[in-house]
Amino acid sequence: MRILYLIVFIGTWNLVFAQQIEQRILFIGDAGEINPMQKSLLVDAAGLVIAGKTQVFFLGDNIYPVGMGLEEEKAQLTASILQSQYSGFIERDVPVSFLAGNHDWDKSGSLGLRKVIAQANFLKSQHNSLLNFVPEAGTAGPVVKKFSDRVTAVLYDSEYWLFPHHANPDSALEGEVRKQFFADIATAIRENEGNAILFISHHPLRSYGEHGLTFSWRDHLFPLTRIWKPAYLPLPGVGSIFPLVRSTVLNSAEDLKHPVYKRFIRDMRQAVGTHKNIVFVSGHDHGLQWIVDQNFRQIVSGSGAKSSIIQPSKALKYQHNQQGFCVLDCMDDGSLDLSFYIEDKGRTTKAFQQIIYPN
Repeated sequence: MRILYLIVFIGTWNLVFAQQIEQRILFIGDAGEINPMQKSLLVDAAGLVIAGKTQVFFLGDNIYPVGMGLEEEKAQLTASILQSQYSGFIERDVPVSFLAGNHDWDKSGSLGLRKVIAQANFLKSQHNSLLNFVPEAGTAGPVVKKFSDRVTAVLYDSEYWLFPHHANPDSALEGEVRKQFFADIATAIRENEGNAILFISHHPLRSYGEHGLTFSWRDHLFPLTRIWKPAYLPLPGVGSIFPLVRSTVLNSAEDLKHPVYKRFIRDMRQAVGTHKNIVFVSGHDHGLQWIVDQNFRQIVSGSGAKSSIIQPSKALKYQHNQQGFCVLDCMDDGSLDLSFYIEDKGRTTKAFQQIIYPN
């Protein structure tokens, strides 16, 4: 009998003191192409909704290949791509926010500003308060949002800083505009000291995927494995051509090693300073990554519709180069419960979980 009482006591103790989920956040990146895997992932992601406690963020590249159509027929077609992403969540009364990626900005083309505004206007035209485009289309942000008393989000449009077709680049990207943006970032950190702060955008500050332009010895010796994993046909010399061309001729501002992108990373890191409770959340590279390097932490969730290679690194605590998404539970003790879900043999399963404790 004493043993029975002890079991009941321990069970009751655990129920009382177990951490509770205050807010569940789903991060799905680069989901802007309707395909069988995208459909399956979105259905399964909607199944993870906790009523009244869930929000969803689509991390950019919401419409492949070149963003929202501007003519009626293309506008309708591209609108259906957006609808495929949010409909299952709206049916469950879940707030859905879209951030812009480079493909939403006309794949960094000259019509980029018009297309992100068109995408935002379509969402507004649905007259549903659960649908949001953040920050305001064509602006950099940042927008500060509270998930709980202990967790704050800072959302911004990273493509704004990489986009090459601003009408007046100097006034859009330099001087007081740039200075004010990073001052606002620093202010958001200062005003939320002690909180976990999520910096949410399309572009990561670190990645070991395609846009990171890191190549392994295997890429040089067995280049065909980038196309088909079992293709171990040695092509020394020839295999080095692609890494060389990709890093030089085909290098763009969408790659982390490009001077424009590097400058943005440098400025953001300076604005963030030594704050320890920051997690960057992004898409862009088509895979799942959890990067931890001392105080730096980066989630990449960019495989809602596509997948690509991820190179190995000691800083990668988790990586998956196929389709999937990220779930982040904000717990009532201030910790964050990070999970990655992947598609495995026709089922979406939790492949990784880690508690991120506040410093």
